[in-house]
Amino acid sequence: MVGLFSRRFKRALDNRQIPYPSFSRQLRNRLAKICQDHEVWSSVGYYDHTTTTLEVMSALKKAYGKDVLLVLDEKTAAQRDAKEFKDFMEFSYPHCVLDALEAFYRLLPDDRTQAFQVELNQVLDEERSPWRMTDGRMYLIDSRFLDALKDQAEEEMKRHGFLGAYEEFRDAREHLQAGDIDDAIHKANCALESVLKSLLDEREGTAGDLLKKLRTKTRLLHAVPDEAQKAITSCVLQGLPALRHKLGGHGQGAHPIDIPRAYGDLAINLAAAYVKFLLDVKKESALVQESEEQTALVTEFDDDLPS
Repeated sequence: MVGLFSRRFKRALDNRQIPYPSFSRQLRNRLAKICQDHEVWSSVGYYDHTTTTLEVMSALKKAYGKDVLLVLDEKTAAQRDAKEFKDFMEFSYPHCVLDALEAFYRLLPDDRTQAFQVELNQVLDEERSPWRMTDGRMYLIDSRFLDALKDQAEEEMKRHGFLGAYEEFRDAREHLQAGDIDDAIHKANCALESVLKSLLDEREGTAGDLLKKLRTKTRLLHAVPDEAQKAITSCVLQGLPALRHKLGGHGQGAHPIDIPRAYGDLAINLAAAYVKFLLDVKKESALVQESEEQTALVTEFDDDLPS
């Protein structure tokens, strides 16, 4: 069985680019029981049978190139042979637990995989584990990459001198931390509008108006066809303004609602992604313009040479 978790992410694990998995004894026990609850029994010949968990053990031996599967002895901390599937799930190395879950999913009949995955993710959530299964593959659901994106957006705004947008974005993050979700959404959208105003050298305007001008009055999006530019400014980048219009501050209407934190997270993550995109295309556009100017100078110099 190829492409299991520990093989896909071997380099990242070795280089500590992602955290090494960790599972409590209780969670390991629950994961083993989920697999046993969902396993399928099937006949092998006339007198024998096999189960999904037995097939997982066999598949892992083949994947690892081993005759036996090793676990850590609970009392001596020395390696020993795994007795059976539950023993392997409880005492094997953490990355092997993820391999076993992926192998189990693959070996289930197609009509049973979804129910297994749903229950597995429910237990991982209950035990506050950052790991989840999606289409039979285990992934780390971690906010750190989003936090890094937000930090990067802040740094880029400072570096470009967009200090108003920088302050608004920081305010949005602080409102979110304080639980003021509608204010967080409002400030996140303000940060986006401030970046657009800086790029366009405008003093006024809503996000919708500014995005239209971004397409019609600048060359920042000219690297893609006109239809794509229209889609970017009228659809892709309108998510945060729409969120602000419906949920931020006075956009809620006569009866304010208690907005869940997830919507504030969404607004700030969108703002960070949008701002980074806009500053990236600004940088790329400047490089293209510089290249075109250099080409024009060379052409002009060549034309001036005597023939």
